[in-house]
Amino acid sequence: MICLAYLRYNNLEVVAMAVQAVQKEHVKALIDRLSQEQLQALWVILNSMAWPVVEISPEEEKDIKEGLNELESGLKVSAEDVWKELGI
Repeated sequence: MICLAYLRYNNLEVVAMAVQAVQKEHVKALIDRLSQEQLQALWVILNSMAWPVVEISPEEEKDIKEGLNELESGLKVSAEDVWKELGI
């Protein structure tokens, strides 16, 4: 069931939707109407909602910062070098 509330602001009608319960089928039908670009944006949003935030240890944080600093300073490794190292 979807409940719509109409609000007035400076003589403009603003529709505010208060969703109490939305059927999965309704959501799926809406997704089917999205463009590829909209689907990509929705994927990002849904992933951030569906996956828990991962806590990292102080050591992992240090390693991440070290890696980011290396990238910013121009120290990079090419994909080809990594593939060679891994034998790919």
